[in-house]
Amino acid sequence: MLLVILVALIALLAGLAANRWLRPRLLSEDDDTGMAVKDLVGPLLTLTVLLLAFVLVTANGSYGKAEIAARGEARALDQLVETAEYAPAAQRGRIQADAVCYARAVCRQEWPAMADGHGSPAPSAWSTDFRAAFATLQGQPVFGMLIAADNKRSDEREERLAQATASILGTILWFLLATLTITVISLESACRAATTAARSSP
Repeated sequence: MLLVILVALIALLAGLAANRWLRPRLLSEDDDTGMAVKDLVGPLLTLTVLLLAFVLVTANGSYGKAEIAARGEARALDQLVETAEYAPAAQRGRIQADAVCYARAVCRQEWPAMADGHGSPAPSAWSTDFRAAFATLQGQPVFGMLIAADNKRSDEREERLAQATASILGTILWFLLATLTITVISLESACRAATTAARSSP
C-alpha cells in the first residue's frame, strides 16, 4: 500500500516538474494544443483510475490472504501444543517450549522482516527442533497427530510468507507511474488553456 502511495506521489511531482520546465520548451505559445489535450485527458484519467483500482485490490487481497494464513498458522501451532499433551513428559516439555519460542520468533523477527518482503530464519530453527523431537516418538499413536499439526503449521507459514512478497509486477507500477505523470501534465495543460481562453474572451 505504501508503495502505491509513493508511486502516486512520484508521478505527481514528475508531472508538475515536466509541465513547468519541459513543456514550455517543447511547445510554443501559438501551438493549437487545446483539442489534443482534451482528447488525451479523458482516456488517461480512465486508464489511471483502472490501474489504481487494480493495484489497490491486488494489494488488499494479498493482505487478506496473509491474515487468514497467519490465523491458520496460529491455530495449527495451538493444536500442536495441545496434541503434545499426549506425548511422554520429556518430549511434551520440549515440543511445547519450542512452540512458545517459535511463536515469539514469528512475532518479533519474522513479522518485521515481512515488511521488506521476506521471512526470517529464526522460526525455522524451532520448527526443525519440532521434527527432532517427533523422531523419538515414531511408532507411538501421538506421532501421526503431531506430524499432521506440524504440516498444517508449515503450509500456513509458507502461504503467509508468499503473500508478503510483492504480487504486483514492477512493470505495472512503472506503467502506473507513467500514466499518472502524463495525466497530471495533461490536466494542468487543460487548466492553463481554459484560464487563457477565459481571460481572452470578452
